[in-house]
Amino acid sequence: MDIKESPDHEWVDIHIERRRVIWISALVLAGILLLVVLTVDKVRELAERAVIPREYAPVERLPETADIPDVYDIKGYAAASARAFERFLNDRDRREIYTRLQHFLYLNKVDGVLPSFQLLRQGSDWQKIDEPPFAIPPEQDWETMVDTLRVLQDEIIPRIGPVTVLSGWRTPSYNAKAGGSKRSKHMHFCGLDVVPNRDYTRKELIPILRDIHRKVGKKWDMGLGIYSGVRFHVDTCGYRRW
Repeated sequence: MDIKESPDHEWVDIHIERRRVIWISALVLAGILLLVVLTVDKVRELAERAVIPREYAPVERLPETADIPDVYDIKGYAAASARAFERFLNDRDRREIYTRLQHFLYLNKVDGVLPSFQLLRQGSDWQKIDEPPFAIPPEQDWETMVDTLRVLQDEIIPRIGPVTVLSGWRTPSYNAKAGGSKRSKHMHFCGLDVVPNRDYTRKELIPILRDIHRKVGKKWDMGLGIYSGVRFHVDTCGYRRW
């Protein structure tokens, strides 16, 4: 016996098919509109690049006759400049050793924390004690500086902003003449004396440094010393504070 659909069933099927066609058409139309919008935006962007090329500020070159100081006054301290460091590198095989040090810092991902030459500043009183402003540490001591730079990068600079090194590696001769401790971390390339580049008062700076030491000092085995003004010491060779 054949089963025939009633006219009502035929109407329902036609209605469902129409709705399906409408939905498909709507989706196709939406896709076309989206493609048109994206295409127009891309064409506009390309047109702007063609009509208005990006401008770059020219790099200013210092004239050869420019008077570049060998010593800068930083927060009241004498800091030997990059120009003085260049002259320091010209003696013997220092440039080759310094290049290896830079590569070592790069491999440990701390090369961008500070200008590398600042780590080799012995101190701010070299003129008074008749010692070289820079010195390069033995290669076996380089590793101790890595965590100290990481503390600056991860904990200190995010809180107080960029810093400048006044004293990094020190030779025993320099340390003795400067009156440094016989156990100074500077002689192990672990300690740095720095000042913030921003204009902090001592009253503003000390609470921030102490808060950092309280929160993460043990984690980093961090030593923190606060001197006169806004100069402070940081190392990662023994948890303590003074």
